[in-house]
Amino acid sequence: MSRRRRSVPLALSAALALSSLAASAEPGASGRVRAPAPAAPTTSAADAGARDAIRRGDEARRAARWGEAALAYRAALEERRGPPLSPATRAEVAGELGLCELALGAHRDAAEHLRFSLDHRSALPVEQQRRFEAGQAQAEREVGALFLAVSPRDAEVLLDGRSLGAPRPVHVVFVEPGPHTVRARLAGYADAVAGIEAVRGASSSVTLALAASTPVPAPSARVNALQLHPGPAQPADPGDGADVLRRIALGTAAAGAVLGAGFWVAAEVLDGVVDERAAEVRERGGRGACNGAGFSGACRHQEALIARRDGVGAAAVAVLVASGALGALSVSSYWWAPAAPPRATAGFTPMTAGATGLSPGVTLQAVW
Repeated sequence: MSRRRRSVPLALSAALALSSLAASAEPGASGRVRAPAPAAPTTSAADAGARDAIRRGDEARRAARWGEAALAYRAALEERRGPPLSPATRAEVAGELGLCELALGAHRDAAEHLRFSLDHRSALPVEQQRRFEAGQAQAEREVGALFLAVSPRDAEVLLDGRSLGAPRPVHVVFVEPGPHTVRARLAGYADAVAGIEAVRGASSSVTLALAASTPVPAPSARVNALQLHPGPAQPADPGDGADVLRRIALGTAAAGAVLGAGFWVAAEVLDGVVDERAAEVRERGGRGACNGAGFSGACRHQEALIARRDGVGAAAVAVLVASGALGALSVSSYWWAPAAPPRATAGFTPMTAGATGLSPGVTLQAVW
C-alpha cells in the first residue's frame, strides 16, 4: 500500500508537466508546432505613396482615363517626403506622363517629359523606348524647339519671366508657337534680352552675350572746388571738319571691333553647342543615328545649329575686317588730312595752402 501511495503523486506530476508542454507548443490542425510569424517589412509612407500613385496611374492609363492618369503620375514624380525614385522608375513614369499629356493635347509638357525620359533610355525596355520615341516625334511637330546658349555660362536664363533652373551650357526647351522673350542676368553684368518667334515643328537658336557693367567713378572734390568759366566762342577752323570725321570713323571702328568680338564669342559658344548635341546623338543612337527616322528631329536641330554657327562666324569675320579697314584709314588720315592751326588755350593752376584749402588767387597761363 505504501508503494502505491508514493506512485500516485509521481504520476500526477508527470501528467501536469506533459500538459504544460503541450499547451506551450500549440499544435495546429496538422498537429505540427506553429513557428512564430516573421515581422512584416516596414515601408516608408512616402515610398508607399509614390508606389500607390504609380499604380493608380497605370490603372487609369489602361482605362484611357488620361487626365486621372496624368495627375497620378505627376504626384509620383513630385513626392518629396521620402527617398527619391530610382532613375529607371523616374524615366518610366515621366515617359508615361508625357504620353498621357500628348493624348490631352498638352504638346509642350509632353515634349518636355518625353525628352527627359529618353535622355535615360538605357534604363528603359526596348518596347517603351519605341513608344516614347514615337510620342516625342508627334509632340515636336506641334511645338517649337529653342536652343538657348549664354555667355558667361553661369548666368541665369529666364523664358517669358520663368527661370529655367540651374545654369548650364545649353538650355533646350519646347515652347508654344508664337512670340517669346528670353532674358539672361548675372550680378555685375547688364541684362541681355532677345525676342524670338517660335514656329510650329521648327527649331531655332538664341545666343545671349552679357556685357560687364562699368561703374561710374565718383567726381573729384578738388576739381569741383574750382569752377572754370568758358570763354567766348571761337570761329571754326578749316581742319575742324576733318578732325570730327576722323573721330567718328575711329569710334565706328572701335564699335565694330566690339561687335565683331561679340559675334566671335557667339560663334564659339554655338560651336560648343554643336559638339555637345552631336555627342548626345551619338551616345543615344550611335554614329549612324541620323540615317534612321528615330532621330530625325534631333538631326534637324543639329543642322540648324550648324547653319547658325557658320552664319554668326561669317558675320564676325566680316565685321572685324571692316572695322580694321576703317580704323587703318582713320589713323592714316593724321598724315594726309589737313591739320587745324593751334587754338588759343589757357590753363588755370590753383594755388594751394596746407593740405586742402585754396589760396586767395590763381595763376593764369595762356598761349595766344
